[in-house]
Amino acid sequence: MDALLPPAPPVMDRAIHLLYVPTLCCNLSCSYCYLGRQTTEAALRVDAQRAVQTLRHTLDALQAAGVLAFNVSLHGGEVTTLPEPVLDALFGLIRAHYLRHFDELNALGHKKSAPHIKTNLYKFAPFYALFDRHKVSISASIDLPLALHARHRTTRGGTDGLPRTLDNLRLLARYPHAKKISATLSSEHLQDVPALVADIWFIHRELGFDMNQFNLMFAFGSELNRAAKGDATLTPATPAQQQALYQALTAAFMGTELEEGLRRHWFDEFKPSYCTNAFNCGERFYLLQSDGSVYSCVRGQGLEAFRYGNVFEAPILDILDNGARKIRQVHQQQGLDGACQSCSHLSACHTGCPVVKHQNQSGRSYTCGLQKMIYADNPRSFPADPPVDQRDYADHYIREMHPSLALARPRPPLIKQLMLPQELGEDKNTLSALIAADATLQTLFSDTAFILELADETLALTSQLFKPQRTQHTLVRGDRTVLHLQRAVLLAHCPEPIRNTLYLQLLRDTPVVYGDEQRTKQEHIFTYQLYAHCLQPSARFGADYVQLDLGELLALHRAHYQRGVLNNLFVTTLFLREYHYQKQKNNAFYHVQTANLPFQNFEFHYLP
Repeated sequence: MDALLPPAPPVMDRAIHLLYVPTLCCNLSCSYCYLGRQTTEAALRVDAQRAVQTLRHTLDALQAAGVLAFNVSLHGGEVTTLPEPVLDALFGLIRAHYLRHFDELNALGHKKSAPHIKTNLYKFAPFYALFDRHKVSISASIDLPLALHARHRTTRGGTDGLPRTLDNLRLLARYPHAKKISATLSSEHLQDVPALVADIWFIHRELGFDMNQFNLMFAFGSELNRAAKGDATLTPATPAQQQALYQALTAAFMGTELEEGLRRHWFDEFKPSYCTNAFNCGERFYLLQSDGSVYSCVRGQGLEAFRYGNVFEAPILDILDNGARKIRQVHQQQGLDGACQSCSHLSACHTGCPVVKHQNQSGRSYTCGLQKMIYADNPRSFPADPPVDQRDYADHYIREMHPSLALARPRPPLIKQLMLPQELGEDKNTLSALIAADATLQTLFSDTAFILELADETLALTSQLFKPQRTQHTLVRGDRTVLHLQRAVLLAHCPEPIRNTLYLQLLRDTPVVYGDEQRTKQEHIFTYQLYAHCLQPSARFGADYVQLDLGELLALHRAHYQRGVLNNLFVTTLFLREYHYQKQKNNAFYHVQTANLPFQNFEFHYLP
C-alpha cells in the first residue's frame, strides 16, 4: 500500500495563506474598485500565457524554503476572464498541491482539498461544468441593494449586468459545492437599508441561495480608485452608518432562519479570526500576481508600500520577511491611537487593517465602533481583557509593533522586590541548557515519551513549561482515552525497573493556597500509580511502547469535575519524579525555572 502514496514532502516550518491573482483584467467597472486602472491596463493574453507557470514556480519555491501554503485562493481582477484551459490547469495544480500536503494540512486543522475563487459571476454559467468537475469553492461578489448592482457594476461598455447576475445567482443556488456571497458597501449602499434587507430575503427565498453563507465588507478610500474614477468615486460608509446597519440587520434577522449567518458569517471580516485583525498580517498573508510580484493582499495591490518583492527576482524567505517589515512600518507610520492603547480589545483587533490605515491616514481601525458592538453582543466569544491583562498586552504590542514608543514611555521607578542571582541570565543556566546537559532531564522533558490517544487522533504530550499556548480538550464518558509511553522511559534513572511506576497527578483549576510560600496553586484531585509490569503492550505503537487505558480512571472521578473548570493531568514515572525534586535541591537555577510542575500534561473539560 505504501507504494501507492506519494513521497513524503519535506518538513514545513511555516504556513501561509496565498492569494493568487492570475490576471488583473476584469470585465466589469465597479465604482468603488480599489484597484483603479489596473483592471483595464492588464494584458490578458500575457497573463494567460504565464499564469500556470508562475503559480507552479512559487509553490515549488515555497516548498523548497520550508513554507506551506495552507490556502491557495484565486482572486482578481476577474479570474473568469482567463481561457478555460488556463483555469483547468490552475485548478489541477491547486488540487495536486493540497493532495501532496494532505497530512501536513490535516495536522494544522486545514481541510482544504479544492480550489477557491472570488468571482463577479458574470461568466459563471459558461464555466459551471469546469467548476463542478474540480469542486471549486465559489465566493460571488454582488452589490446590495440590487438596484445599486445595476448602477455600479456595469460592463466595460456600460451595460447593466444585473439580469445576468440574477440568473447566475439562481444557478449558484443549485451548485453542489461550497459557495458564498459577499457584498461591498459604501455610504450610498446604506441610504436604503430596508431595501438591502428585502434583497437579502429575495435572494434567500426567491432565488434559493442560502444567505447564511454571506459576508459584508465596507468600501474604503483608495488613492488608486480616486485616480481612476475621479468624481465617480463612492464615499465610504461612516462609522455611524456601519453601526446603524449592524443594528438594523440584527433587528431584522435575529430569530429567523438567517440568524446563524448574521451571528457567524456576515461580519466575519471584523472579528479576530480575520486577516484584518492579525498582529502582523505580513507574517502570514500574501498576494501573488502572474508577473511574480508579491503584495500584501487584494487591498494593497499596486501600492508600493505593500509590495514585498518578486518571486523571480528574490528568495522566498527574503520576500516574506520584507512583508512583515513593511507591515510593521505602516503601523508605525500611522502611530498608536491613544484609545487603542487603553482598549480592552487590543489583543483581538490589533488596531485594524494596515492597508486601510495607510489609505485613511489613521492609526485606528475604520470599523472600530462596529467591532465594539459585535464584541459587546458576544462577550463569551470576544471577552474584554481584564485591566491587568490589558496593560500587559498593550506593553507587549508597543514593544513589538511600536518600539520607538516603548523607548519614549516613562519607566516606572525601579523597586527591587524580587532578588534573583545575576547568573540566572547566563546561557548555561537556562532551562533548555540544563536539559541539554543532562540525559535524565532530556527523558523527563521528552515530547515523544508520552502519547495520548483520543478517539482516532494522537497527541504527543509536552511539558507545560515549553508550550507557547494552552490547548484544551473536551471529554465525555466513553471517549477512547489511552496513554502510550515508551518502555525506555521506565528505565530512566531507575536501578530496579520492577519498582518503577507510571505516576499520574490530576489537578483542577480551582485555586487553593498552601505551603510555606503560601502560593496559589491548582487543587489536587488524585495521585495514581501503576507499577510498570502492570502496563499493557501498546496496541497502536508497537513493541517499544506500553499503554494504560485512562477512560475508566477519569470517569471514576467525574463527581469532582466542575462545568467550566479546567482539569490538568500530569504524567511521569516515579523515578523521574524523584529525580526532578532531587535536581531542584541540587541546582538553584533549575529550581527557579521549574517552580511549577514541569511534567508532560493534558488539560481537559469533562462533560457529564
